[in-house]
Amino acid sequence: MFLNEALFTYLNSSSPESLVLNLGSGVGRFDKKIRPILRLINFDVVPNGRTHVLGDAHYLPFSDNAIDVVFSNAVLEHVQRPWVVADEIYRVVKPGGRVLVNVPFLNIIHDTHDYFRFTDKGLEILFHRFSKVAGGVSAGPSSFFGPFLVTYLSCPIADGLFKSFTRRALSFLLQPLKYLDVPLRNCADTRLIADAFYYIGVKPLT
Repeated sequence: MFLNEALFTYLNSSSPESLVLNLGSGVGRFDKKIRPILRLINFDVVPNGRTHVLGDAHYLPFSDNAIDVVFSNAVLEHVQRPWVVADEIYRVVKPGGRVLVNVPFLNIIHDTHDYFRFTDKGLEILFHRFSKVAGGVSAGPSSFFGPFLVTYLSCPIADGLFKSFTRRALSFLLQPLKYLDVPLRNCADTRLIADAFYYIGVKPLT
């Protein structure tokens, strides 16, 4: 995926004193894009060596108005009730605090717990209690081509080592397709066929 950097630009503009909840921190695939000086709480439902807090995003174990920024990258498609998670995010964010979310739209099913897809308008509805600061396409249609073609072309092959090898080889060969998104960034119609969208909102002071 060739991500628009806006989400990380907003995250990294947070003051070092800000408490940032990394909601669904996973294995840290995008950690290199996050300033190490930020006070991160890595929260996930599955423990690993970098998890600070283990829990369910539907029931965040934090007090009301306790968090300055909630950052969530490619997570909400994996929760069973994203509207409940959105309400929990609103509850724990301080007035004036921000939510920064990235979610897929056109994307292959990529996990056994993969339930939802979101449009940009859908994100605005989901986080309607926040005031929108920014949002839009975070990954264009070309980012979808590679994973789609890998799955499509390997589909007729029986499960086994040969299929696994074929998928790995195709993933390597097709990876450069994502860079075709670059010249499409200023095309308004890209949102109609986007791979992913981002949303940034601020919690009202009153």
